[in-house]
Amino acid sequence: MKESTSERILVNIDATIQNENAGKMMNNMIPLTIANTLDQGTKKRIEVSANQTVKEAVRKNNPTALDTFDVYDGEGKVISDEQAAHHRDATLYVGVEKVAGGGVPRERLRELQIEYPSIQPVKQWTDRKQAKMFLVRFPSNGRTQSGFWEVVIHCPNASSELMHAYVLNFDEITGRVGVSLFPTPPSATYAKGAGNGFIPGSSTKRGHWVCHGNILPHLQRLGNDPVVRVGAYINHIQNLLNQ
Repeated sequence: MKESTSERILVNIDATIQNENAGKMMNNMIPLTIANTLDQGTKKRIEVSANQTVKEAVRKNNPTALDTFDVYDGEGKVISDEQAAHHRDATLYVGVEKVAGGGVPRERLRELQIEYPSIQPVKQWTDRKQAKMFLVRFPSNGRTQSGFWEVVIHCPNASSELMHAYVLNFDEITGRVGVSLFPTPPSATYAKGAGNGFIPGSSTKRGHWVCHGNILPHLQRLGNDPVVRVGAYINHIQNLLNQ
């Protein structure tokens, strides 16, 4: 039976609609790279629906053995409940579930003082329960006039997020320093939250921000213990300044 002109038009219209719908579906698929914070070598490239939450997408493609987890962006921010559409082509990190933020419990300060006897909480960032900023002093191996580095560690969410270090006695530097020190932190992702050249919470006290590199994945692998994380971070800063 010969196909009429009207039938051919309808067939062509149907085919066009199907192609458009297929194109829309392709556009609505969001490419993501899922990484394991505990093993940076474990990554998986996936495509997920735009209207899925990040956590829903990861649940079907979880690179970890964790039953409960959170998803973090490259800056350490929890994005578990955000839509995948907001993170096209991004690398997302699956790790331990975030606990309530906070600094180091004051009753555990002695644990840090074993390795760093000079460490003291900064009053402005300390309450009865916790400290979110510390001043620590350690040898500079001849790189400063006094023989010591004086460094502020800002860790408002020590158990889960990025922290920052600032050298206070930058004007004492006499020798070569093996790491970049910035009067004003750069716009790099690993400097997120580092401020504008002043010590956080101050409009007069300046410090040079220590370029700590992409340290967050290493801290995430250590888990949520704030003392372990702050201790590891201080050790990292000390090594950078004296390398």
